Amino acid sequence: MIRLFTLFLVSAPAWLCLAQQTPSPLNRQQAQAEAGLENPWDVRSIIAAINKDAEKLRPLLAGMKPQQWYDLKGAPSTYILQLQTAQRQVTDVDVTTKMLSQKTEDLSLALDEYFRLEALDISARSLAEGARKYGPRGQADQLDALVASNFTNRQRFREYLKDLATSTEQNFKIADEEAQRCRGIISKEPPPTSKRLRKY
Repeated sequence: MIRLFTLFLVSAPAWLCLAQQTPSPLNRQQAQAEAGLENPWDVRSIIAAINKDAEKLRPLLAGMKPQQWYDLKGAPSTYILQLQTAQRQVTDVDVTTKMLSQKTEDLSLALDEYFRLEALDISARSLAEGARKYGPRGQADQLDALVASNFTNRQRFREYLKDLATSTEQNFKIADEEAQRCRGIISKEPPPTSKRLRKY
């Protein structure tokens, strides 16, 4: 027990150095503000608005009949698969939005949200083209209008994603520099002595 306590005291500077690398939540929020990032509340509002528009696609997609386009008008069968894909993508966007809302500073979650939104946008635009050629014109117009809506929030999210990526890269650089500094401190420490305790 005494030996363990002695080793802890000898290695204390290393532990303190490593502890300094872990920012507190308050420091993390301050760093985000200094980096010009949207605050978490605003990010949640932005992605909630985007997700609300994505949810509006559900009834529109449910009313599309690409199987009839294929059977009656010779449309490509790929529209059938695209409809299924788009319906699944709406659900995926909802799931990732909830996850990102809980951890807005997570770059991997933000990227996941962005790419899923982009994939849904591509699917919706393709289905709108199909509806314009083989289905009711009104469906195509509704899809186009919905995809084009909420441009401001989508643009804000793209800007947030870019700023978050820059901030994360800077944080990694700072963390790496701090780790190098800590390794330098640790390497200069004298090795722990292992003296045996004499019995009296």
